Amino acid sequence: MTVLNRKIQGESQPSEWVQAQGKIAPALAALRAVILLAGGVRKTRFGSAIGRSVLDLPIDSFRKIFHHWHEQVEELAIRLDRDELPLRVMVDTAGTLPTAIQASGRAKIVTERDPFEYRGTGGLLRDVATAYADEDFIVVANAGQILLEPLADLIHQLASLGGDVGVVAHRDGTASGLMLIRCGTLRRIQAAGFADMKEQSLPAIAAGHDVRVLSFDSPSGLPIRTMEEYVLALRWYHSDLGGKADVGDPFAEDWRATFSIVEEGAAVDPQARVHDSVVLSGARVDRDAVLVRSVVCSGGLAKRDARVVNQLVKPV
Repeated sequence: MTVLNRKIQGESQPSEWVQAQGKIAPALAALRAVILLAGGVRKTRFGSAIGRSVLDLPIDSFRKIFHHWHEQVEELAIRLDRDELPLRVMVDTAGTLPTAIQASGRAKIVTERDPFEYRGTGGLLRDVATAYADEDFIVVANAGQILLEPLADLIHQLASLGGDVGVVAHRDGTASGLMLIRCGTLRRIQAAGFADMKEQSLPAIAAGHDVRVLSFDSPSGLPIRTMEEYVLALRWYHSDLGGKADVGDPFAEDWRATFSIVEEGAAVDPQARVHDSVVLSGARVDRDAVLVRSVVCSGGLAKRDARVVNQLVKPV
């Protein structure tokens, strides 16, 4: 597995796999959009506590998870030699809209509400596919993750499999949220009502179309559904920036401090210690408090001399 280069330096040149796409991966020529799923059927404990879209969570002092995705789609557009590649951010009817979407470039960003309630991922994608022809392809990704491999490389590998649908899977059981789908296959999903993608829709699609799986021994991306997963993803991300990451085992124990993120608008006493933790805007950390692998949400308080370890500190 290759190490993810998140910092795009200048303009990449279209790669050989794009120049020969008509021979190896016709799906690349027919790729019409990247669909980023930033909603959910129900609020999680973590989502309720942070009070914001997962795309607005910081990954360092200046950038959010959305910026990570925008860079990945921008690089994919460059590799495809496209002047424009739509990035459609889908949020459920009751979900919190992201605010960090201020980027520009080849990735043309559109934020959209799901048109119907309780459609499920399969139902949503069927509705999205109505804008495209049967032979068009779309990339579908869960917004709540940090990729360990470049999106462009993953899409190249999925397209090279052939077939109508390509799905990334992890042999260790880590959740994956990346697919390459021919839009015509989504017409098999029911036009109304709830339709889950993995449990209901994929089996229905596989009954009449060619579904192929790209398996990895270790994760190609780290999900962010809980505080623990968020901290783990940040530890990997910042270890990699420092040249310390073991990409083969992103779950390996390592007690070295790798990051400290304090958002603008947070109040952290200079004598407090923030060790592999995040302090969100509107939070407060008092003198001599120590945070370890924790997240302090807006309105949360770590009192003087407090020892906060592996905790999600919610508003008081």
